[in-house]
Amino acid sequence: MPPRHDRLFKRVLRFFLPDLLRLVVPSLALGKRRSSPVFLDKELLEEDRREADILARFPMPGGGSVLVHVEVEARSRTRMLRRLREYAGRIQARYGGPVLSILVNLRGGTPGIHTMAPDGEIAGPGLNCFRYLAFNLSGCRAEDYLSKPEPLAWGLAPLMTPGRWSRAEHKLACLQRIDAGRLDEQRRLLLVDCVETYLVLTPEEMEEYKRLSPREREKPMNPMRDLTWSERMIADGMRQIVLHQMDQRFGPLPEPIRKKVEGIYSATRLTRLADKLLIAGSLEELGIR
Repeated sequence: MPPRHDRLFKRVLRFFLPDLLRLVVPSLALGKRRSSPVFLDKELLEEDRREADILARFPMPGGGSVLVHVEVEARSRTRMLRRLREYAGRIQARYGGPVLSILVNLRGGTPGIHTMAPDGEIAGPGLNCFRYLAFNLSGCRAEDYLSKPEPLAWGLAPLMTPGRWSRAEHKLACLQRIDAGRLDEQRRLLLVDCVETYLVLTPEEMEEYKRLSPREREKPMNPMRDLTWSERMIADGMRQIVLHQMDQRFGPLPEPIRKKVEGIYSATRLTRLADKLLIAGSLEELGIR
């Protein structure tokens, strides 16, 4: 599992939380209504330097709200039940109202969506029994989720079984579904990021992918391929600021210099360049000629 899955999924879920609820709890009957969740302070959930992935208050169509707590795990683990129960207690004590706990497992567990409860727990009138929903992605059929109307489903499909497809066909189907969706650029890039992160092809599979997609051309290595969407946006913004400062300081930039700056994708390098601009007396002193 790629080490950056945690920050990638947190970003994805903040954009697509309503979709997650439609997929996991269709009984909430959100329909196509666009409800904006209010993301809440997660400090009360810190434990051993860990922090809850998503905590939000979500308005319901008929009035009222539900507190939605989502955790994402690289692999299904039994110890998560205790942690989720403790978190639910703290959330309810702090914010009040019903708590919906959702665990998304990228690997392991019985495929699909399941209501989970502690073994041996007694259920009955007046008893407060903890339950949570586990959404186990691996083993689900990618084809089924690519046919759903929720864009989040298309971003989860790369983690699912390809069924009758080869891995190259699986990737192509995911990207084509995202491309066909009516999404703004931010959301589209986030879902493409999921495909590129979780469905990496071998050289042989990549050759098959190119044969399946005649319009796919050999592309140079993208220096931004290991960055999430948010990191790309930060670098893009910093690059534009640095170029503007250089124009203001030294006048119109020679095209070779501009291209060199435009080829910097590291936020750290751009920060160092911005610092040099404070004291540099010429382009030569910036060290990019």
